Amino acid sequence: MALEQGRAVTAGPAPSDTARETGVFDLHAHLAFYDDPAAAARKLAAAGVGALCATVTPGEFERAERELAGADNVRVGVGLHPWWLADGRCDEADARHAAELAASMRYVAEVGLDFSHGRDARAALQVSALDAVLDACAGGGHVLSLHAVASADAVLDLLERHGTCERNDVIVHWFSGSGEQLTRARRMGCLFSVNAFGLRTRRGRSYATQIPAAQLLLETDLPGEGAHALEWPPDRLAGRLRETLGELCELRGEDVSGVIAATSRRLLSLQ
Repeated sequence: MALEQGRAVTAGPAPSDTARETGVFDLHAHLAFYDDPAAAARKLAAAGVGALCATVTPGEFERAERELAGADNVRVGVGLHPWWLADGRCDEADARHAAELAASMRYVAEVGLDFSHGRDARAALQVSALDAVLDACAGGGHVLSLHAVASADAVLDLLERHGTCERNDVIVHWFSGSGEQLTRARRMGCLFSVNAFGLRTRRGRSYATQIPAAQLLLETDLPGEGAHALEWPPDRLAGRLRETLGELCELRGEDVSGVIAATSRRLLSLQ
């Protein structure tokens, strides 16, 4: 663990020329869903894509970290997806494991809360797990990608309680809360990763024009589990990113590609 500008971070791989030259960045991808994540990462690098690989369980993180160790265009985040807590695939032991890992890892993705579709039946476990992860990040220097569905106020309350945004980079992925919640998150300093699914909705398009360019990022939230991974090979994923960026610039009436790239390079340490 190294100290960087007063923040505790885990040293990552030195960026290669390929990584430095990547032009688009996926700040929330699920590369561990591919049968061969390393091969997918190489194809993304060839397509000029850098990525943050979000994982859904601590075990998946550990596996993906091993498999993607040589992929210098990809960073892997410690994950504990609220769906896995809500349906019982993960439990208190997994929550403890995720918090232990998060304390020493720079990237934490995907964690958060989801109170939709009956998942609030295990809300207490979700909140306890996220609380422990945010406590583990109290020292600062982390990059977090958060899930906040039907739970934005609860997530923002926890972030405020821990002072997470003051010492870390916090990304709310695919934000779907209210306008008031968006304003609150913006003022707290959150970043927002935008994907093509969100831009299909009126609310998503509106939010994409309201968020300051310096707080905007791109994501795919792909490829998805099982057969879905076959539908989204890395080249298609790269194309989706570029299409999303083009739509975002058109919606805003300005070219935000340079600002988004600069923020992404900083977060992924690909300068």
